[in-house]
Amino acid sequence: MQFESAILKKKNKSLSIQKFNVPELLKGQVLVKIFYSGVCRSQLMEKSGKRGKDIWLPHALGHEASGKVIKIGAAVKKVKIGDDVILSWIKGKGINTNGFKIRSTNNEMVNFGPITTFSNYSIISENRVFKKPKDLSFKEAVLYGCAIPTGSGIVFNELKIKKKDKILLIGIGGIGLSCLLALKVIKAEKIYILEKNKKKIDKIKKLKINNIKIYDTKKDKDFDFCIDCSGVTKMIEFGLKKIKKNGMVLFASHPPSGEKIKVDPHELISGKKLQGTWGGLSDPDRDIFRFTKYFKKNKISLSPFFSKIYKLNEINKAFKDLSKGSITRAIISMEHN
Repeated sequence: MQFESAILKKKNKSLSIQKFNVPELLKGQVLVKIFYSGVCRSQLMEKSGKRGKDIWLPHALGHEASGKVIKIGAAVKKVKIGDDVILSWIKGKGINTNGFKIRSTNNEMVNFGPITTFSNYSIISENRVFKKPKDLSFKEAVLYGCAIPTGSGIVFNELKIKKKDKILLIGIGGIGLSCLLALKVIKAEKIYILEKNKKKIDKIKKLKINNIKIYDTKKDKDFDFCIDCSGVTKMIEFGLKKIKKNGMVLFASHPPSGEKIKVDPHELISGKKLQGTWGGLSDPDRDIFRFTKYFKKNKISLSPFFSKIYKLNEINKAFKDLSKGSITRAIISMEHN
């Protein structure tokens, strides 16, 4: 049996689609037929070399997807053949397997991690595989691998936000939008958006969340919380200046490797808090079903994420569009490849 996968061979170069023979599964591995995969800013940074030195080239990419279990390796108990599943970079229950190498059909040795999803079939570590709620479509389910657990997890798991708290949300990509939808669920009343991309602002307005305001640089300040999803260190610094003395900045962004955040010590001495997040403190085994329930109960639509669906052989176009900011999340469909 063969599969196709998008491979990064050199930084700042287009991904190439290569073919591979599926190897025998090792203990703790799960073979999944991928239906949809998402591309996030993390992969943009990998491709451009902004995550630091990449010692694994050439390698496969991708860390969020939905699909169906085709085969399981020894000792796998979490899922069975035929299960509909969500794949996430966030670890859950089950065996944690290492990465592996496969030689492509054109005789090139390629590295694969415990989870890679830019392919029509993927071999995944058991602890990155999670059963899909039945009332969640495969297209919606892909978002529960990264964007929703991280963005919504910030609101549901980390920040104790009260309805009257004043919140500044910076950057409306996949994580920022997930954050915003969770703020709608908890009925936060004072949400201010800082986003330079007009198309994204227009999408936000279509959500018809009455308590959203576009940030005014001249008068808006004294926020209880600032959630930064921009990936820009300057914006993290900016947020710290705009919160109250007992406020908090939480950043879910990935600034380029080597960049530093400059902080005036007095900001922290005065009581302000600065904190990063790791996947919104989400536990996918628990939170995929929990967050799905919240969104369904509050009639939250995930349609703003799906402005365009790409095929696997269009993945470089998806990277380009995401980089330009013309889409919120790049979704790759494997169904027609």
